[in-house]
Amino acid sequence: MVTTSQLKHQHPFTSNHVSNSLEQTTQILNITSAAGSIAHFIFIFLFIYLDQTTLAWLNVLSLGAWLLTVRLNRLKQHNISILIMSAEITVHAFFATSILGADAGFQYYLWPMTLLMMTTPSLNIIWSTAIALFHMATFALLVLLYPSQEEAVASYSSTLFIMNLICASIPFIAAAALTRLTYMSQYELMVKLAEKDELTKLFNRRFALEALTFYMKQQSKNGTPFCISLVDVDHFKQVNDQLGHNKGDEALIKISDYLSQSMRATDISSRWGGEEFLFIFPSVELAQIQQRIENICQDMPNNVSLEGWDKAISCSFGLIQIDANETVEDALKRVDDSLYQAKKNGRYQVVSDH
Repeated sequence: MVTTSQLKHQHPFTSNHVSNSLEQTTQILNITSAAGSIAHFIFIFLFIYLDQTTLAWLNVLSLGAWLLTVRLNRLKQHNISILIMSAEITVHAFFATSILGADAGFQYYLWPMTLLMMTTPSLNIIWSTAIALFHMATFALLVLLYPSQEEAVASYSSTLFIMNLICASIPFIAAAALTRLTYMSQYELMVKLAEKDELTKLFNRRFALEALTFYMKQQSKNGTPFCISLVDVDHFKQVNDQLGHNKGDEALIKISDYLSQSMRATDISSRWGGEEFLFIFPSVELAQIQQRIENICQDMPNNVSLEGWDKAISCSFGLIQIDANETVEDALKRVDDSLYQAKKNGRYQVVSDH
């Protein structure tokens, strides 16, 4: 598990992803610090009302500790902040339970602290696990050693128990919810990095290969036909050489937008590499799709333009239908040969091998 300290680098620049991860950790700890400060401020007056002077003074010190964590969170000192939280909750649970008994419910604050310790990447996994286990052991010992309460607060034990159970549940649920949100954002990022091309937002080569393999297996099982097309941008090197790579990237984005928007919702559009694109057309035969691909090819110069470039922007297309029991390598070679023939014939055309 990566800790927040490991997310930082020696150089001053930090990626947006790392910054967002650090910010999420800060957000979780800020909420925890605010909730802890408010709770202990209330506890001061509660214990004064219950004539528990020792616990009232203890909560004055506890309030100071929680306010310190607020400051540490702002300084991004997450590891120190969470250790102070852990120590304060453990000490407070021990004194409150030893004086008032387990029936008062102050030991339940160890549970949300355990969850926070395990889900916030402020410490390495070994330390987090050890401290979390210590919290649970402390909880069990407090329940076993101090089951009864003082006579002076016996009449309030049920109220205290319900209050503490609710107050302990709120940060527990909040920590779990924030952890889920963090997990979902990380999952979405991983999917994006694993499947999408950063520039064009089309699927990347890895995803296209997996999809091609999947549809070939489907075809071998049930005979469902499908086609693929390999597309190359004509004279793309001239755009890069004359206008620069930024304009080249802009051209790729516009071309990929036009091509992907021209495809069916079920088709898979991917950037194969450089200025090449691979398209997969499930559940269709070559005769059914060839005319549509030729129309897309012919209409491209009317739909894609680039400022500073007065020549037509076009592509060459290789198009094939996958044969039964054909391997991925053989299919890619055939479609590449068709694309090569299209470029050899003068570009700006569709060539199939059927």
